[in-house]
Amino acid sequence: MNKTISALLAAAFASLPVLAAPNVSMEQIMANPDWIGNAPERPVISSDGNTLYYQQKQIGSPLYDTWQLSLSGDMKPSKLTLPETVALENDNRVFSSDGLVVAWLSQGDLYVRENGHTRALTRTGKAGRLVGLIGNERVVLLQDESLVAIRLRDGFIELLASLAMKDEDKNEPASDVLSQQQMRLFDIIKLREQRQTESRERNEALAKLPTTAPKPFYFGKGMRLETVSVSPNGRYLLVGVDKEKRDGRGDKMPEYVSGDGYVGVRDVRSKVGNDQPDNESVFLIDLQTGSKRLISNDNLPGIKDDPLLDLKKAAAKRAGKSLEKSKGNRAIYVHHWPTGGVHWSADGSQVAVNLFSYDNKDRWLVAVDFDKAEWRLLHRLHDPAWVNDSEFNEFGWLPDNRFWYTSEETGYSHLYVKPLKGKAKALTKGKFEVNRVQLTRDGNWLYYRANKNHPGNHEVYRVNADGSRDEAVSALGGDNEFVLSPVGDAVVVTHSTTTRPPELYWQQPGQPAKPLTDTVSAEFKTIPWVAPEIIAVPSSHGKQPVYSRVYRNANTQQGEKKPAVMFVHGAGYLQNAHMGWSGYFREYMFHNLLLAQGYVVIDMDYRASEGYGRDWRTAIYQRMGTPELEDYLDGVEWLVNEANVDRNRIGIYGGSYGGFMTFMALFKTPDVFAAGAALRPVTDWAHYNHGYTSNILNTPEVDPDAYLRSSPIEFASGLKNPLLICSGMLDDNVFFQDSVRLVQRLIELKKPQFEMAIYPVEPHGFREPESWLDEYRRIYRLMEREVKNSPINAKSAE
Repeated sequence: MNKTISALLAAAFASLPVLAAPNVSMEQIMANPDWIGNAPERPVISSDGNTLYYQQKQIGSPLYDTWQLSLSGDMKPSKLTLPETVALENDNRVFSSDGLVVAWLSQGDLYVRENGHTRALTRTGKAGRLVGLIGNERVVLLQDESLVAIRLRDGFIELLASLAMKDEDKNEPASDVLSQQQMRLFDIIKLREQRQTESRERNEALAKLPTTAPKPFYFGKGMRLETVSVSPNGRYLLVGVDKEKRDGRGDKMPEYVSGDGYVGVRDVRSKVGNDQPDNESVFLIDLQTGSKRLISNDNLPGIKDDPLLDLKKAAAKRAGKSLEKSKGNRAIYVHHWPTGGVHWSADGSQVAVNLFSYDNKDRWLVAVDFDKAEWRLLHRLHDPAWVNDSEFNEFGWLPDNRFWYTSEETGYSHLYVKPLKGKAKALTKGKFEVNRVQLTRDGNWLYYRANKNHPGNHEVYRVNADGSRDEAVSALGGDNEFVLSPVGDAVVVTHSTTTRPPELYWQQPGQPAKPLTDTVSAEFKTIPWVAPEIIAVPSSHGKQPVYSRVYRNANTQQGEKKPAVMFVHGAGYLQNAHMGWSGYFREYMFHNLLLAQGYVVIDMDYRASEGYGRDWRTAIYQRMGTPELEDYLDGVEWLVNEANVDRNRIGIYGGSYGGFMTFMALFKTPDVFAAGAALRPVTDWAHYNHGYTSNILNTPEVDPDAYLRSSPIEFASGLKNPLLICSGMLDDNVFFQDSVRLVQRLIELKKPQFEMAIYPVEPHGFREPESWLDEYRRIYRLMEREVKNSPINAKSAE
């Protein structure tokens, strides 16, 4: 490095803030977060666009209060009394096609708002499940297996359809020898059978009359309802059913600290690969004619292909078995997350369904041919790794019956519009991700959230339905979520920065944003928190850098080489190197404390993290723990070369996926990290759940090598430096058993470099401040002792 560059860097570092020890103790950092102030949650704009409602947790209580403010008046929040909240609109509401009627459930009862007035339609507390609206006249509820419509004009209740899983009146033909003998010998049995047949035929005839309840639709014994959706014109139903009791063998979780002093035992989830496949059958019911037809999956492209066939053959060969290729269709199901799996056009003439393959490789967005009871493909997304089932599956209809949807087909999620006949048109393009799409009532604009300016800065945008105009709505910086006003002229933005928790803002296009709430405590505001830098750490494994939060200041950039701590975020698919308030707010404060104690801290969005496109997300397919560790090693080089860090004094810690990666770092690169703390960690992916793990590693039976190369317990012999393991005994996400099995493995390997802290009353996410404090004191002492190599100052950890 030449002298000029060195001088410029020195001047830049000199301008960084010098952080004195924050006027906050470890005990306060890990205390009940009420002291920070409780941010507004679940904002809902009233159907007329005039009022905002939101929830806020009470200080010192798990209960929430409801607040409201006028969006057309002084915009000052006021707290509602409990009776005032009972009939309020909430975010689980449905609108009529023209937006003039809105219905919702509250405390188990049904409410509607029309012509500016709200009224209750039930007072039972057992209204059932809200299915939708038929025109402006009827609200549809699912009550057990009965689909009922309540007429708004007079409250008249009509049974639209009975969706029965068993036909109790159906005569099963005699099949065994004894039954046939009884029928042959005894006339009374034949007479009773004849009477049952006559009774059933009479009931069927009565059911066809307009003044009587319709006959039930039967779907088979041992089935259960999964999907129920009614068309806005009231003619059609889509009903999806699957087999009951699909879950495989579940596990058991003991509870040692119980109310009665005895050991309790909880039933918890099954493990990956043990469940029966989700294989939903979807039926089209015509309420006008009373017909029920199964929609065949045969015409879905790729439905008979097995993308895991080669892996299955290899696994069978290793086991010395022969594998017969499956002749049937792949298992599929209606995927309802995040915004529903079925969407009708406003006039009910079209319906779109989101179908996913159980092997995670395909998503089909399909319409229904009502005449033929067949799927009609709108869009297929195939991914040799896995289709993202947690994001980018939004779709719907424009008023002119064009279809809109999001797709990751270019490598980044973008927004498309497609006519019923013709090619799709991309409304957004670029190396950024689009999500949270919301259509205005008039259908002219699609609002969306995207990280166009920087991967860590999500703003609100809108685009014309014809793609002619794409513009920013917000420019707040930081991180932003939004809800669109039902009248479509503004949004409420949930805005945060790296140093401030979320607050609500009123944002109209082309106007400055107006703050609506101020919930952060005065105490938190007075503390001189340091904002982490967002650094693009160069990658040695690709052109795309590894975006990271870095905590450093002028003190750490000068003098002798400094110790460093690498924090590893959880979830795998999660973004933490963004410009908003982190869900890891305790860790954020802890990193400020470490910085004050002379550490540099880095928090990397390693490959697998959210926000950086499909290739970044799927880089870990069949090899969890390898690309991420490569990124950490690039982070180590950056720390040493750019942040004045001592290569031999770098620690690592994280929880859940971060705990898993702490193991991989210490086991596979034992000379790189001086010590590590693994919190609520995965040790063996064969023991985790199906939905998450099968996406990335398939199943242990099909892809055993992926599990061998991805599970830390297989590499435990590499442990060389000190390791702290912290686990909650009531963790029903990553089982306590994970840590116990690893401890036994380390004992058998005669490894003396580990210790374990157990938390008897804690689940995956700790709840008690005392547990948080104990855990992070242990992490701090580990870093002081093994990374910083200094005598432990007990007071600094208090």
